[in-house]
Amino acid sequence: MVSKEVKAGGLFGLPAALMKNFWKKGTAEVIAFVLVLPFLILPIANTVNMLTDLVRYDTLRQAARQAVLRMEIEGGLTSDGLYSLEAFLQSKGIDLNKVHIDYTPYPVPYGEEVKIRIAMDTVMRRYTITLGGIKRVDENTQMVYGPISSVSKKYER
Repeated sequence: MVSKEVKAGGLFGLPAALMKNFWKKGTAEVIAFVLVLPFLILPIANTVNMLTDLVRYDTLRQAARQAVLRMEIEGGLTSDGLYSLEAFLQSKGIDLNKVHIDYTPYPVPYGEEVKIRIAMDTVMRRYTITLGGIKRVDENTQMVYGPISSVSKKYER
């Protein structure tokens, strides 16, 4: 014998009127949207993370190019040039403890090669979909720009 509650409320014990309203037209679309939403947000989140990585790399590139131009003129990287390079990186929000700069120090005679290489330890963050849901993957890596080289144009008589 089936109780009156099971007949009226269905399997979950809800009143029949609520069960009827729950399965109205449009509810399935809402549930499907909620299930698909992580798949829609995931590419956007990964794109934003990749763009922030590209901005940091571009900052390294810009700093290295400015430094090599200064090294051409001054005949190597002076302590003042190194200070301005570090100040530029710091103004862009880069932690100097994670940055390693290899350069040709001052003085370099006319016609000799000057080089600079900037490396930065960083964490690249990506999101993936696993059976357990969305998983954040942090990869410790090193961004490197260079070595770029040029010729010293400082001439002393």
